[in-house]
Amino acid sequence: MTQSIRSLKLFAPFALLAVLPACPLLDVQASVSEACLAYPGLQVAGAAPGTQAIQQDAAFNDLAAIHALASAGANLEFVRATATALDGVPDLSFVHAAKLTIASGDAGSTLPTLEVYSCDGDCLPGGTTLEIPAAAQQDALDYAKGNSIIVGVTLAGPVPTTAWSMDLSVCVRGNIDYQVSP
Repeated sequence: MTQSIRSLKLFAPFALLAVLPACPLLDVQASVSEACLAYPGLQVAGAAPGTQAIQQDAAFNDLAAIHALASAGANLEFVRATATALDGVPDLSFVHAAKLTIASGDAGSTLPTLEVYSCDGDCLPGGTTLEIPAAAQQDALDYAKGNSIIVGVTLAGPVPTTAWSMDLSVCVRGNIDYQVSP
């Protein structure tokens, strides 16, 4: 009987290990409220008189703010973009509609160009700042894994005839789920 109790004592820890694979040792879920990419000082050329829309591209080559999230396997989605006039225009009240597209800047990428932010008649710029909400929930993870993102900005309204500049930011949010199993 003593030997069977000893055998049971030796066997019990191994029996527990057989049950453990069903339970993770560590299970972490975190929300990323917002991570933004910034393009400071985007130069916009003055338009010909009577022009009602301009289109400008900006290459975001420093993706460090979202690379860490992408490598951690976060679920990322585009949430908003912000344009802030710096000089050459007193404010952004001329903007009646705005659209931002996202494309991969990586050569040979097969990712499609996405229209991720838009407003039309409801843009409501607040002085020098225009905040554009996401048009729809769109997955940002594949774009965040790349080396470059091309943001296309289209602004419609009575466009300024003088050159001006703006800061542009594109923001994502997401969730990270991380598990460690035995």
